[in-house]
Amino acid sequence: MNEQLVWVENQALENIRFHIQSAEIISKEANTTLTVFLAGIGGAAAYTVNLVDTHATIWLISATIVFGICLLILAGWIVCGCLRLRPIPSPTNEPVNLYQPEFSLGSLREAELKNLQTRINDLVTRNAQVADRLNRIRFCALISPIIASVVALVVWVSR
Repeated sequence: MNEQLVWVENQALENIRFHIQSAEIISKEANTTLTVFLAGIGGAAAYTVNLVDTHATIWLISATIVFGICLLILAGWIVCGCLRLRPIPSPTNEPVNLYQPEFSLGSLREAELKNLQTRINDLVTRNAQVADRLNRIRFCALISPIIASVVALVVWVSR
């Protein structure tokens, strides 16, 4: 029994460390996406200013403004939905919770395995939510030029 318990504990710790590492990777992906969006916002703003200075057609100016606004909204969504700091469960418990002299070591280890499984489940849920949100944001970024084109078409037709 003891050998099996040691093996299960080691596997559980590897598992939770994997999920913590996954959370870090998702966060890095969100940061990279945010950086690209911020560059796009800056580019759209510069291009809009240039179009206004050269007295370009209103439909083109409208499209660049809408594209920049779309990216700005998506950047805000990344910050609020993916990069907002949330607690990540620790791979191990705190000493004050582990040191329970009135219980046997075996029963404490088994109880800690249940606690570890709860922490793993929490991490899996957290990572899935953030990754799904980031995927949705990236998909919306693909739609941004279409939205800008539709706005340009509407402005062009209405003139």
